[in-house]
Amino acid sequence: MESQLFTFKFTKDSSQTETIKQPPAELVMSSASFVEIRNIIYQYSGIYYTENKKYLLEDRLNKIIYEKNYSGYDEYIRILKTPSYRDEVNNLLEAITINETYFFRSEEQFNAFEKILVPEIINLKKTKKEDAYLRIWSAGTSTGEEAYTIAIIIRQKLQNIFPGVKFQVLASDINNNALNSAKKGIYKEYAVKGLPSEILNKYFQKTDSYYILSDEIKQMVKFTNVNLYDYNAIKTIKNVDVIFCVNVLIFFDIPSKQKVLSYLYEILNKGGYLLIGNSESLHNLTKDFKLLHFPKTMAYKKE
Repeated sequence: MESQLFTFKFTKDSSQTETIKQPPAELVMSSASFVEIRNIIYQYSGIYYTENKKYLLEDRLNKIIYEKNYSGYDEYIRILKTPSYRDEVNNLLEAITINETYFFRSEEQFNAFEKILVPEIINLKKTKKEDAYLRIWSAGTSTGEEAYTIAIIIRQKLQNIFPGVKFQVLASDINNNALNSAKKGIYKEYAVKGLPSEILNKYFQKTDSYYILSDEIKQMVKFTNVNLYDYNAIKTIKNVDVIFCVNVLIFFDIPSKQKVLSYLYEILNKGGYLLIGNSESLHNLTKDFKLLHFPKTMAYKKE
């Protein structure tokens, strides 16, 4: 049986009462509720929760049920299935896609991007007499650290080496709260922990508790909401030369991974690269990309 939410009233004076929400001592997600919610998440995003992640889902969704004053998981699921409550599904997806990240998280990967991938792609464009234009997409950017790292590399290094090239950085996520945070460019110390003092002093303003990213870097990144599982959303992104999709595919099951990878392959320019997490692999998922190894990292190329 689902736990219930109760209210009680107390009298402030003879003419006034106030209702206080008293959350249940324990709100438990049943196995049946878990399966139903997991299926809803999968339907809309392709993200698949295994049984051993039930506690993570329960922890995040209990907060929603308390805040919205729902009677329990039965009511919550009923609302999720009601077409007129599509915003509640969006809230659900936002609740489960909160990820922790920081600047220059994979240094070897960014080194390969700067010193190998970008020069190769630019030379290829010159050979084909194409416009000197390079588009990079940070897919699943969370609160923006990855996208802004790319922008810093471009401003700090690549624009000096390739002054005639126009760089564009696109960053996307399914979580609007994360995107809004990214646009502000305000970070705690954890996010900038690995930054050299030269970059930290040049591109950040330190306050008592936060580090504020400069407008110079923020203006280089365009943020947008994109569900990687939604082809109509994906196809609005075209002619991408490098895709960072790092530690994102781990949340999908195999059919969903294959579906997303087919979308990414379609919008990636020939000769472009897909970068995923160092612990991830496309083995047995797709043969479309060619795996290339670089110093302490790897990338997948569209030939």
